[in-house]
Amino acid sequence: MAIINKLVILGGGSAGWMCAAYLSKQHPELAISVIESSKIGSIGVGEGSTPHLKNFMDSLGISEQQWMPKCDASYKAGIYFNNWNGDERCYFHPFYSDMDEKTAEVYFVNANARRRGNGDWQAPDEYFLTGHIAKQNLSPKVHTPMLKEQTYGYHFDAIKLAGVLKAYAQENGVEHIDGEFSHAHINNNGNIADITLFDGRQINGDMFIDASGFNALLIEQTLGTPFNSFADELLNDRAVAVATPISSDAVMPCATQSTALSAGWCWQIPLTSRIGNGYVYSSKHITDEQAQYELALQLNINPQNSAFRHLKMKVGCMQSAWQSNVMAIGLAQSFIEPIEATSLMVTQHSIKLFSQALTKLKNNEQSLKVAEHVNQQLHQLVYGIKDYVVAHYATSLRTDSEYWLTAKQLDHSSSALKSLLKAWLNGDDFDAYLSKLTQQQVYFRPSWYCLLGGMDYQSSRCQQSFEPACAAICNGAKMYLHELCNKHCKPHAEQLRAMKTA
Repeated sequence: MAIINKLVILGGGSAGWMCAAYLSKQHPELAISVIESSKIGSIGVGEGSTPHLKNFMDSLGISEQQWMPKCDASYKAGIYFNNWNGDERCYFHPFYSDMDEKTAEVYFVNANARRRGNGDWQAPDEYFLTGHIAKQNLSPKVHTPMLKEQTYGYHFDAIKLAGVLKAYAQENGVEHIDGEFSHAHINNNGNIADITLFDGRQINGDMFIDASGFNALLIEQTLGTPFNSFADELLNDRAVAVATPISSDAVMPCATQSTALSAGWCWQIPLTSRIGNGYVYSSKHITDEQAQYELALQLNINPQNSAFRHLKMKVGCMQSAWQSNVMAIGLAQSFIEPIEATSLMVTQHSIKLFSQALTKLKNNEQSLKVAEHVNQQLHQLVYGIKDYVVAHYATSLRTDSEYWLTAKQLDHSSSALKSLLKAWLNGDDFDAYLSKLTQQQVYFRPSWYCLLGGMDYQSSRCQQSFEPACAAICNGAKMYLHELCNKHCKPHAEQLRAMKTA
């Protein structure tokens, strides 16, 4: 592949404009164009992120004070999982940082002894700073200096975030081409030579980014790259979304809610302007109309409300994210149901890998080798996330519907996930087991302990003692985190109001 001088991004949205913004910052020598049609609307349902989004915005030099008020954004300390075992119990998956180093180690001891055997159940959030923050509706953005930086994510309006990134990219010289994709031409080398729009314009480039969503217009429809479906492991293929109001003086939550329903789960994402709600479900087990009614019942709103939006999801990933001179990002590359809010994280990682690849190509490294490395890294990331998401269902105790009985089956799951769950139930040295899988695992051990412990995944075969001295240490750790939280964290709503009026 020749040196890339002209880059064409097909599709805007969060993925396309994230890519344009980052590459215009890291590679100012590139001529970048984004093809985005003003005739194609977007569906804004509210979105959550992992802490990686903070790193991304910081890398662009866009402060929270600049972008958060424009995107109705709030801080996110983690995710509550409600009723996933059918017993109204909930657990919290926190974002953890260096502040949790000692208390988390105590939690691991507790998790080994209590969750895996038949001991008393204790909430994971007691052992992480963000757990205390979420419980008290405080802000994970601390207002006084701490010894180590706190980690957090965001809730935001994805359409508005795309607008912020679009403005940033255009200020950096990125060209916006308003037009609809018609078809692409492939040259004798199997590369895309140019894109033709419906109005007849032809846009040529050295390299193309496919950010065209589930349509995957370049990577799949033009180049014919195979799509690897995850439908055998993850049943959910539909979503229905609706926004509900939030009062200006309401107590502002700083956590996403994920609540299990009859044929999937629903999300609640608090923005400063509204609450984003949605039901992710399996169309094989419930109709669109039934899903809309069940979500309306959950939210206590009129099921005939015209504001409901129905979405089809294409769950899986392209066999190769980088094929010929096309790199797919966002929904065009892969999608796993948004239970852990990983979509933008995968997009961000894809963009970063591509940026690094551009540098390697400038240094005359072999293009095939560079592309293979990107594909391998993304394959590992997406399949690692998939295993973690599947584990949410595999560990559920629910047996109240055909959906839950089917969703928890591991017939088609990876051997790595099966052996990991077996090691947990057998009482093996789980830390040592995770260490062996470091290269294959995307989620670190705190996340696995939160999931398996929080789901109360246990076996009577696993008998481990819980020393009284350890219980005393645990209680001391909880008190320490509680006091630390009250000392450094303001109420969430107060923090956001101050930012908006600054």
